[in-house]
Amino acid sequence: MYNKKKSTKMKKNKIIFLMIMLVIFIFITTVFGRYITSSIHDFFLRSKEFYFYSDKLKEEGANYQVENWSGVDSYEIVINMNSRSNNLNVTSYDIDYDISYEYSDNIKCDISKTSGTIYASTNSDSFNIMLTPNTKLDTGDTVWVEITATSKGPYKKTLIGKFTLVVGKENLSYTIDDIANRQYLELKITNTLSYYTVEQSFDSHKVGDRLTIDEYLSLSEENKRKCYSARVNINFNPENVLIDITNGTYKDGTNVQTTKIDGYTYVDSFSLSIDAITSVNIRFYKTDVTKDYTYNGLGSPVITVSTY
Repeated sequence: MYNKKKSTKMKKNKIIFLMIMLVIFIFITTVFGRYITSSIHDFFLRSKEFYFYSDKLKEEGANYQVENWSGVDSYEIVINMNSRSNNLNVTSYDIDYDISYEYSDNIKCDISKTSGTIYASTNSDSFNIMLTPNTKLDTGDTVWVEITATSKGPYKKTLIGKFTLVVGKENLSYTIDDIANRQYLELKITNTLSYYTVEQSFDSHKVGDRLTIDEYLSLSEENKRKCYSARVNINFNPENVLIDITNGTYKDGTNVQTTKIDGYTYVDSFSLSIDAITSVNIRFYKTDVTKDYTYNGLGSPVITVSTY
């Protein structure tokens, strides 16, 4: 009797084990099958010289998250499209495509166009979408937009990307505004801190004390120089970009560092103090105008900004 119960229990365990293995097998087969199907489809399109790609949207879908967004300023996403797999393999005909998007209800979205054409003469195209809060957002709140680009023909391919922005604490952020074939780019640094820190004691204020904007504005010019809101180091490679030395913001910079290239001296970093709740724009000239160094917190920037 005991052996019979033990045998029945073992059979039940085997059945459960087999069922679990079957579920895992079906899951793996489904995922692997999608991958194989996608790979075959992509191989077929490439065999027809049909290249439909983007720097941010992917056929399998792409997810991006930007931290410490102010939750106040608009945020621009630039999507670059192309019809090349490399410098040698390019599509020899125009590709028309449609653009669609969905977004969270706490923002409004303005898109530059809802359809585009990647011309064979350039093998590139681009569009942008601007995200703007339509309600008050607090630290930790998120907004999102999902963008889809679908080719019309001669073959169909869909590229998708989802972008999530997370509202952070008062902080300092920066973006780079640029387009290909323009001689310059604009670095924008935004300080959302709403206070000043005392660096050198004066009157009743001690080192490390925080002053509101109104308190700071009421100080004498001498005492204002003893406080700061945000200080940043700006670093860049002069082989890629050159600072516009006529820029007023650069003229206010300190701790300028230089490097020598082919016997010539170039600025490669400097420091800057930025007032509370203020943005500054600094122009740089590109050594290769065909480049697009746009930066919105995604990817690796050609210019880095760090606090100190």
